[in-house]
Amino acid sequence: MKKVARIVLVVGLLLTIVAAVTVVLVPRWVKGRIIATAAAHGVALTIDDFTFGFSRARLKGVKASPLIRNDAKGAPKVTAAAASVDVDLEWFTPTAITVTGMTLDVDGDASDVAAALASRNKGTAAPASITHVTLVDSSLQWKHPVAAPFVAIAAVHVAADVTRKPNRALGEDWHVTVGDLRMFDTSKLNNALAPWSLTADADEIGTRATVTLPAKATVKIDVTEAGARSLDIDTPPFVVKDLGMPPEVLALYGDDTSHLEVHVHHQEKDPDHAQGTVVLTGSDVFVGPSTMRTSFALDAHYSGDPKTSLKLSGATLRAGPFTGALDGTFALDPATGVRASLRYSSGVMACIDAVKAQAANYGDLGKGVATLAGLLGLDRAVQGRVWLKGEIEIDARTSTNRVSFRTDGDCKLSYLPAGL
Repeated sequence: MKKVARIVLVVGLLLTIVAAVTVVLVPRWVKGRIIATAAAHGVALTIDDFTFGFSRARLKGVKASPLIRNDAKGAPKVTAAAASVDVDLEWFTPTAITVTGMTLDVDGDASDVAAALASRNKGTAAPASITHVTLVDSSLQWKHPVAAPFVAIAAVHVAADVTRKPNRALGEDWHVTVGDLRMFDTSKLNNALAPWSLTADADEIGTRATVTLPAKATVKIDVTEAGARSLDIDTPPFVVKDLGMPPEVLALYGDDTSHLEVHVHHQEKDPDHAQGTVVLTGSDVFVGPSTMRTSFALDAHYSGDPKTSLKLSGATLRAGPFTGALDGTFALDPATGVRASLRYSSGVMACIDAVKAQAANYGDLGKGVATLAGLLGLDRAVQGRVWLKGEIEIDARTSTNRVSFRTDGDCKLSYLPAGL
């Protein structure tokens, strides 16, 4: 019995020594392997604290940079940090990861960042044993995401769930929510614009996202696995400041009295053809960057190659008192912004009708002026016909915003009433 007790004691002592060595050395070895693996992929990884057990490993104070390695001038930059990363283990095999308090900093055009990340991730994948990744209370700061100057994006309260389904790779099925998504105009002191919220999902059917803007406006995007795409934008009337983005992004100008309403329904059944409808109305909107106000209503169909440009068809534009045809091409790229080259020619109307309608745009005072014009007989004095022509050239890539409208016709005043 003594021999047995001695053997048990010795084995127990040896196991204690092994456990102690494991507790001290294994975490250092695992931490070193993690850092070395990251370095092999060009990422400088630092870990402030690391604890290790047979069922879980925890990394605290994790920082990674750069996630995109490119020394070219103007190349996008991506860095990340996390308060903690918890890894569920079955012995030494990772099965699930929970990232808490991650902050992601991005600087660069959206298309450049996407291309760089796709190139970096090519040929790499998460360990096959991992079936679940969770993101908790994280945030994003993104500078220069689009071609328009002074635009930045910030997202907080970001949560994500990535679960590997049978016969699917990790990352093909996910759900993301963003509680507070904002765009900023970094050129202004009070630059925090109204917040959005976002939900997005991906599965074997496709990818869907819904962005809810202020005033219950919604943007819905649906991309199927077969490549078909749809975009639906629906807003109630809203003021420009409540758009939730700098108005320059959409080449719009206005103040607290300017109102807009947007309805866009866009479909792409294949990558080479798109079609859709646009209904856009506005009141008290500035014409370009000038201070001249107008109202407008656009109702149009369009079709074409979404990779290049879309052509308007059957487009009718009411601009102030004038109504006519609008034709030309446009493109709306999330990465480069708005591009448009449009021409407008209205129908012919009597000069006195144009004068009265334009005066009425100035509220009660304008309506009073229009009434006074009738009392003074100006409807008989103002003669001739008038029409409106215009050109719109917009290119967010070069900050081009040229909006030019002019009247043409033979208006004339045949007499002035006595006393004027």
